[in-house]
Formats: sequence, structure tokens, C-alpha cells
Amino acid sequence: MSFDNAAFKQQFPLFQHPENAALVYLDNAATTQRPQCVIDAMVDFYSRFNANTHRSSHRLARQATAMVERVRGQAAAFVNAAGSDEIIFTRGATEALNLLAAGLCANLQPGDEILLSAAEHHANLVPWQMAAERYQLKLRFVPLANGAPAWERLPECVSERTRIVSLTAASNALGFATPLAGLRAAVGNDVVLIVDASQRLAHETLDVQALGIDFLLGSAHKFYGPTGIGLLYGRRRQLQSLPPWQGGGEMITRVTLESSDYAEAPHRFEAGTSSLAAIAGLGACLEFLQGQDRAAMQRYESHLCRYLHTELQQLCLQRPLRLLTAFRYNEGRYSEGRDNVGIAALAPMPGCGVAMADLGHWLDEHDIAVRVGHHCAEPLSVELGVGATLRVSLAGYNNRADVDALVAALASYPWDEVSATAADVEREDAVWPAEDFSSLSLSDLRDQGSWQKRYRQLTRWAGLLQPKPALRLDANRVPGCESPVWIVHRCVEGRHQYLIDTDSRVLQGLAVLLLLLLNDRTGAELATVDVEAQFAELGLEKYLSESRNNGFRALVDFMRARAS
Repeated sequence: MSFDNAAFKQQFPLFQHPENAALVYLDNAATTQRPQCVIDAMVDFYSRFNANTHRSSHRLARQATAMVERVRGQAAAFVNAAGSDEIIFTRGATEALNLLAAGLCANLQPGDEILLSAAEHHANLVPWQMAAERYQLKLRFVPLANGAPAWERLPECVSERTRIVSLTAASNALGFATPLAGLRAAVGNDVVLIVDASQRLAHETLDVQALGIDFLLGSAHKFYGPTGIGLLYGRRRQLQSLPPWQGGGEMITRVTLESSDYAEAPHRFEAGTSSLAAIAGLGACLEFLQGQDRAAMQRYESHLCRYLHTELQQLCLQRPLRLLTAFRYNEGRYSEGRDNVGIAALAPMPGCGVAMADLGHWLDEHDIAVRVGHHCAEPLSVELGVGATLRVSLAGYNNRADVDALVAALASYPWDEVSATAADVEREDAVWPAEDFSSLSLSDLRDQGSWQKRYRQLTRWAGLLQPKPALRLDANRVPGCESPVWIVHRCVEGRHQYLIDTDSRVLQGLAVLLLLLLNDRTGAELATVDVEAQFAELGLEKYLSESRNNGFRALVDFMRARAS
């Protein structure tokens, strides 16, 4: 067998729709697209045998039950579990980790230790933090080196009080892969070893028995399956000792008013009605992946990942950006370009005034989908000394043309309009500086012939918004905005006045526009201002769309709320 990227992409209906003909989808670490077979399997369940499982006596229920247990067997084969009874269906990786944290920690003693890393997704941090606080446990962390956990120091991090080690199989923020083959030997046989494989299952075949893992988990939407369903593998002896997490139907064998008897694993961990259509879709997803030449697919993605990193490194030599890299420790050295699951992260160079959210919006205008933020890995961002990053993540349906389109769009960003520097932000200004926008006209925006020209006009306006470091307090921060925005309001002689500060050039320009529309007006005058209509007339209505992820509507709502 071999891997044919073009034939692979043809199986995903989203890319066949006319509105997506030019789409470059590079947000796969958040969620992958679904092949037609997954969609068909979910429709087939609802249209042919939609019914609850196990306890009903009719034909449809028997079919649904048979489907669930068949998929359980497929999942067991997918990770090479010893049997289907070692597979639990969850709503996703987050629920699986909460289940493990609640169940495993209940039997620990105060002072026992849980070993994690600073590179974990929040889902593999917060549940353990909650359990540690509840049971007086201690959290320890593998130290970082070169932006990745120093895996060679893992054995020294394990103490006689270490009971649980829970680590990501690959960073969702930087993409580096954990050396799974050496984990069991590094931590010893006396600890419970948990692996969050959410970012790795789409790219590589994992064998839980060969790796000596006690628990492995992942979310189906990260490896071409449906949302709302995940799988949790647990070694049989570990599952037998794990107490139930949630109570309700299906996880019991007998209930009285005073007590209950629980079902054997895995059913005792599946309380209530499962996402049955999603399980059907998961089964089709597993069959779809097993039908690929996984080794050839992995080689293709590895080559594409190296091409992505090479092209972005060249871009960073010409633009004020830096490519965040982290290399896996392997045989005494870090190996550049290897052991990455197809993720690249960009951050601004020190002193660069561009906000990553602005680049994300610019790419969206070019129909290129990426993700901007901390990616639910904020402690890693703090360790690296960066704020929001622009994350690019690959899948099997991506190709070099996608990478070329990304690099070209980033290179075409109006960098000449980026004038803010780190020194600007640190300037001391009066708490309420006078800002004069009287020379600006809405027609300046209205007369621009394209979105690129309107964008440039907004970034020129952005330079008129003075930096206001004194505003940057938590009490002034507007919730819901992708880039941090701070705003204060006062009413002077019946007129509502606002100050706004943000690092995003797009939001700075839009803030100037809002101040033109809303600042220094009476309540009666504000009531007559139709912001939505004005933005539509200017061709900027998308910034007020509910689906737009920059949270600009939150800023508008915040200003209106202060005035009212």
C-alpha cells in the first residue's frame, strides 16, 4: 500500500462544497474534518436503528447494542488492548481525565505525588489540581529544556511517593512528541502511567501493551471522528480496582433505596445514555483509519511537517516573527525536524506591534483557517515567555500548496502599517488623555474598494489610538475578546466618554471607529446610533457576526452596558 494525499482528501465532503473550494484548513489540532463514511454511519444509526442499548428487548435495541459492542472491539484493536472490556466510551479526553483523577486519587494518602509536565493541556492539569487540593496530594512537574520536557530527567522526578504519572503523547501547542517507548522504564512499574494521546492518534499507531501504559485516552474529533465521543483504554486490573465515577442507569446491576451493586468494567463507567450515533461514527472512523497505510501516511505527514517548518523559518528571516520549536530528547541530543505531529507555532518578535489575532484574521480573509491563543496550554506559554501564538496544524489532507498559501498570505500582511513598539506600550500617559479623531471620516472607509484596502485604512487609524498602560487592569478588561481589550467609561455632564486600549492593530482601528460613533454622546444620542447598520454600510459587518471569533461584539456590548 501507499498514501495518496489527493485521494484521501476526496473522501472529506467539507472540501467538496463550492464555498470551501479555496479553503486551506490548518486547524487540525483543534478538530479534524470528517470523511463521508463517518457522516454516513451516524445518519445510518438515526435512520435505521435508533434506540437505547442493552435493557430494551426489541430488535432496534439489540442492533444498537451490537453496534456499540462492535465498536468497542474495534477500539480495542485500534490501540491493541487485551480485550474489548478494557475500552470505556467517554464524551472526550477531558471527561476521561476527570474520571481518572476522581477515581485514582480517592485511594491515595495525603502527601502522595502526581507527576505531570508543564506542557500539558489544561485537561491534564486542572483535574489533578482539583484532586490534589481535595486529597492533600502534591503535584510535581518534569522540568523544561529547549521548550520541551527534559525527558532524560524523568527518572529523577519519580520519588517513593509518586503514585501517578500523567503525560501528553504530543504537545497540542508546539507539536513535539513524547518518547512513549521509554516511559515505563523511566517511571518504574509501581506507578500508574497515563498517556493523553489526543494529538497523536491521528498520526501514528499506538500499542498500549507494547508501551506498558495503564491508561490511554483520546478524543475522536482529533482523529477524523465525531465530536462528543472519546475512548479511554484501561488495563483490566486497573479498571477492576477503579471506583465508579458517575451514578445512574446502565452502570448498575441492582438498586435498592439504601444501596446499589455496580456493573463490571467497562459498563460501570458509562452511566446514562451514551452518544450512540457518535459511537457509530467512531466505528466508521476507526475502520477508515485502519484502511489506510498508516506508516506511509505518517511518512507523508512528517515530510510535510518539515516543509512547513522550513518555509516558516525562511519567512521569519524576512518578517518580525519567530517560529517556536521544541525538539524531543533522543539518545542524548535534541533532533530538529523530527518527532513533531504536524504543528508549528508563530510568535511576534520582541518589539513587534502586531498581535497574533490580527494575523489570524488576515489569514481568515484569505480563507486560511488557523488558531490563535494559548491553546489550553497557558503554563507552557508562561514558561516560554510568550503570549498568544498562531498555531498551524496539519492533517493527511493537507499538502504543500496549503503551506505555500499560508506563507504567501503571511508575507503579504501589511507589515509596513505596524508601527507600535514595546516602548510605545510602556509610555506613561495621563489617565484620561485627549484623543482627537475629528479629522477622520466614515467615508474614508466606505470608499475603499476592497477588504484589503479597508484593512489598511483601519490599521492607519489604529496609529491614532494612544497607548494607555494605566488602563490595563483586570477590572477594565472586556470579557470575550480573543485579543485583550481594556476599556473605561465615565459620564461628564450627561455625555458618555470611553477610553480603549489593546495591542491588536485591527481592534485598535475598530476601536477608533467605535469612538467616532459612540464617544462623547448623550444617552439619547447613543440610542439613535445603529452600530450594526453602520458596520454593514462600511462592509465591516462580519466583525459583529456571532461566528466571528475576535469577540468584537463583546466590546460593543460592553460599551452599551456601561452607558446604560
